[in-house]
Amino acid sequence: MIKINIGDKVKFLNDIGGGLVTKIVEDGTAFVLNDTGFEIPVPINELLPDITKIEYHTELNQKKETKKANVFEDEPFYTNKPDVNFFIAFVPKEPKNIGNSDLDVYLINDSNYFIYYNYAVKKNDYYYSLNGKIEPNVKEKITEIELNTLQENINVVIQLLFYDKKKFNIKEPVSSHIKINSTKFFKAGSFTENDFFDESVHLVSVTEQNMMEEALNKLKNEDVEQIKEQKQLSSKINRPRIFKKNEDKNIKEVDLHIHELVDDEAGMTDKDKLEHQIEVFHKEMNIAIKENYRRIVFIHGVGSGSLKIKIRSELTHKYKHYQFQDASFQEYGYGATMVLLRK
Repeated sequence: MIKINIGDKVKFLNDIGGGLVTKIVEDGTAFVLNDTGFEIPVPINELLPDITKIEYHTELNQKKETKKANVFEDEPFYTNKPDVNFFIAFVPKEPKNIGNSDLDVYLINDSNYFIYYNYAVKKNDYYYSLNGKIEPNVKEKITEIELNTLQENINVVIQLLFYDKKKFNIKEPVSSHIKINSTKFFKAGSFTENDFFDESVHLVSVTEQNMMEEALNKLKNEDVEQIKEQKQLSSKINRPRIFKKNEDKNIKEVDLHIHELVDDEAGMTDKDKLEHQIEVFHKEMNIAIKENYRRIVFIHGVGSGSLKIKIRSELTHKYKHYQFQDASFQEYGYGATMVLLRK
């Protein structure tokens, strides 16, 4: 099993993000200090060493540079820039009609290598590929997607081979399997601001996906089985019993994803969205308490973690009489918080 020590930089196995390990307790739990300054308790077997070591400029979120049509600025995006960052970007053809627009598909080579690529999409039982060469620090449109022709899921295999015209260090080829639920392309919330386009896009990191796959493959089979057994045992011991949703006054479920709360989020800043989500959180909490529900589940997703952190801060300071915990992993994954309103 991978050993985790105090001071290690780690990533979450089943969640987005990570941080610095500040404390390890005897029950197999590590406390991880994340970028927002919160210490999060996480089972050690749900952590992986952070092999990316990427440190972002803080001003990137405050200032958006003017971008060239096909080549990035000379100033690097990272203080410690990795050798390779490679992305797939799904760009709406009609930026003002996100969620109902056909898409352009771009490959983004954010590195100093020349790259031979093979982009293969699965249709029925076979793969159909597009391939070519992309120069350093360039984004290139390779195909288009019509929303009305989409299957339920998009299965893509990206294969990359790196080289340079001068002397360079050999990099191992990349082969990454990526599965995207097509429903994402119909939700405006799936498209975000980024450092490569002026408009919001759905961005997938090929190299980060590949590094995660490699890290997981390094775990021995017995370690994987042990993790599964520990999760199953933890679920039986620590998780609340899952009640049927049709039982009266037993459980109330609230989806706080912004696209579920507003008809049109155009023009809303991240601060506006978070404030509206917290308003709905307070409103639904008060209704559930008044109507004598036993439990309420807030679905906040994983994302950057800001909504989850804010909800738990509000519960800690304004609803001290109620206990809360992660909702059922089997039903909600790691993207929901359950509040216990009565026994």
